[in-house]
Amino acid sequence: MLDTINIAICEDNKIQVELLEKQVKKWASKNNIIVNIEVFYSGEAFEFTWSMDKKYDILLLDIEMKELNGVELAKRIREEDDLLNIIFVTAIPDYIGEGYNVSAINYLLKPVEEEKLFECLDRSLKKIPKEEKTILIDVDGQIIRIKQEDIFYIEAFSHNIEINTKDEKFTTRKNIGTMEKELGENSFIRCHRSYIVSLKHVKRIGRTEIELDDGRTIPVSRRQYSNVNMAFIKYYKGEANE
Repeated sequence: MLDTINIAICEDNKIQVELLEKQVKKWASKNNIIVNIEVFYSGEAFEFTWSMDKKYDILLLDIEMKELNGVELAKRIREEDDLLNIIFVTAIPDYIGEGYNVSAINYLLKPVEEEKLFECLDRSLKKIPKEEKTILIDVDGQIIRIKQEDIFYIEAFSHNIEINTKDEKFTTRKNIGTMEKELGENSFIRCHRSYIVSLKHVKRIGRTEIELDDGRTIPVSRRQYSNVNMAFIKYYKGEANE
């Protein structure tokens, strides 16, 4: 399943923002992609946020904005970031050459045609680096790195948690709620007050227990049963359409 794609829309026209948001959400739904969309109504607003957290994967950028225009903003971005996928959207064709100067994905004229935007988003998606997600834990004073995809489930007891992979167990002093936040909600879910399970390794969900694909079972609480089922179905659909 694909992780969340962070998309920023930098546009000073509210109507255009609403149109772009609608189109992006339609594209995401069509491709079974989870998107986090953030809107900025000025170049300065985006630059301020981006300077503190370069988390964005795609930027839909208007050119004709007051003060800091899109071309100048793109040049500043490229001084520090070669990976951000920039898609210019504007009503004026005069700046089309500027898109090449900052390695933009494309230059779309308003009103933006849905098909052309989808093509740009598809190209951007292919360029986003696929990072291997890991966690770092302290085990008896040693820092150990574990791939998230290797984790089958996590069990809490006393003030510790036990991370179970296919062949190993790692015990570290950490709250299970903290670990839940670190893992994120796309591939893992809390199935019981003392357990977190990897949806990747779930084989069957029963009323009282979950069977993993290696045959191990862990409990599922009545309160969490429906949430686990919905999360598993959502995850499966995402995997099936990758």
